[in-house]
Amino acid sequence: MGALAGSAPLLMEADLVLRGGRVLTLVPEQPEVEAVAVRGNRVLAVGTESELKAYLGPQTEVIDAQGLTVVPGLTDTHLHLLHYGFALNQVDLGGVRSVGELRRRVADFVAQRKIKPGRWVLGRGWDQNLLAEGRLPRKEDLDGIAPENPMLLSRICGHAALLNRRGLEAAGLTAATPDPEGGRLQRGEGGELTGIVFELGAIGLVQRAIPAAGPADLEEALALATARAAQAGLTEAHSDDLGSAGGFARAAAAYTALAEGGRLPLRIRMALLVGSLGELKDVLAAAQDWQSPSELISLGPIKIVSDGSLGARTAALEEPYSDAPGERGLMNFAAEELREMVTLAHRAGFQVAVHVIGDRAARLALEAVEAAQARYPRPDARHRLVHCQIMNPALWEKMRALGVAGDVQPRFVASDWPMVESRVGKERARTSYAWKSMLARGLHLAGGSDCPVEPLDPLLGLHAAIARTDPAGNPAGGWQPAEKLAPLTALGLFTEGAAYVARAEGERGRLAPGYLADLTAFAGDYLAAPEETALANDVRLTISAGRVVYRRS
Repeated sequence: MGALAGSAPLLMEADLVLRGGRVLTLVPEQPEVEAVAVRGNRVLAVGTESELKAYLGPQTEVIDAQGLTVVPGLTDTHLHLLHYGFALNQVDLGGVRSVGELRRRVADFVAQRKIKPGRWVLGRGWDQNLLAEGRLPRKEDLDGIAPENPMLLSRICGHAALLNRRGLEAAGLTAATPDPEGGRLQRGEGGELTGIVFELGAIGLVQRAIPAAGPADLEEALALATARAAQAGLTEAHSDDLGSAGGFARAAAAYTALAEGGRLPLRIRMALLVGSLGELKDVLAAAQDWQSPSELISLGPIKIVSDGSLGARTAALEEPYSDAPGERGLMNFAAEELREMVTLAHRAGFQVAVHVIGDRAARLALEAVEAAQARYPRPDARHRLVHCQIMNPALWEKMRALGVAGDVQPRFVASDWPMVESRVGKERARTSYAWKSMLARGLHLAGGSDCPVEPLDPLLGLHAAIARTDPAGNPAGGWQPAEKLAPLTALGLFTEGAAYVARAEGERGRLAPGYLADLTAFAGDYLAAPEETALANDVRLTISAGRVVYRRS
């Protein structure tokens, strides 16, 4: 037998054997095999079909992969499953090309769902960069559509939102309302509110006026979202749900209910979002007393959203936006408050993941990590910067020196490339979304989607990392083509890189004996035709913890 196959006890019966595929193990000594044997929730053996016959017993399930590409189970290290589950039952405004089309979609949704007067209408996905009018939508654009229904329609990034007149009234927002900390209310001439609110501080003022979802609503939204995740080939998700759930206890209870009911098809690492020092103290107290009810659920990092988004021009930049002189974006926290929050979480032994899109936000986050380590040295803390979009070599070097990993979303390239140079100019764009350069500096990177900002599907993330284009092939040759990743390097973002940031590199991210039995299989030959295979996005089989959680012939 081969060395890896032979490491299993002789004739130990497998529960499942997957054969007949092109199995990419990501183990350098044995990068490709023909078959995988699984016992319980672990890989028992890998090797040739002939070698693995020794593990076949009367109860072994044999799955013929029929030429599929089989890889270690794919992980998304940054997404919002609960938000996604809710969004599946909200107005989909993705891709709208005019204010008129936005109006039609909202009106059709209200009519089709027979929404009663007084109930909130929620939606997401608009992007002013796609609108023929070339501007942000305004409250007047919603006049005449269900005027008795308050509306909150989020931009695709989630860092800006549009309210109608009734929505502003329901939230208690008027021209006299001051801008909240960590947010901004857009105002027109004379100080009148336009209906646009920016960042979590302002959006939170509105969300407080929306009736909270009940426990059953949370469970059903998560059941829908996690089922879709398994269909997309995900076996693990680092999900930021506390904001949508209304706190740690409610999010944890919903996931627990799914696990105990046998309805959780993948591993969940709960990212613990906090919006203030007080919230952080509460979450730390609750999390430190929490016991996981299932091997499928674990605690992830403390999540801090330090700035906004590039599309909304709220990402915090060192120098002004190239297309908005004088505008440098928004920091949601003062530098001292950010340092205090990072230090508190760091001292408590937690990993910290800071949302940074702009270079100013990245610098301040790294300075906060540096200050925390100076006061309370902790080797190999593996703190994370989430997004890492507008960056530069000095920031990369500081990440490396501090041992800070990057959570990146390759699919952002497909959506953002038309606007990056206009927002920040060619010089700053040259080192933006630069995953290959960051890896070359020795940084650890993990891959995610930020769903529902981008599609849930990790194969589309692989395509964007390899091709650096949108699905239609634009721009020709790829945007910043020097940053294209090799197929196995891209795959590593969603496997080995994801395992690293979860401190699980000894049991996840590869297919080898003793590793957790998480596998994803999809149509096509990923090594021979990587772009075509990834873009086809044809997942056929997902195995999580040794269980077949999704199968399609």
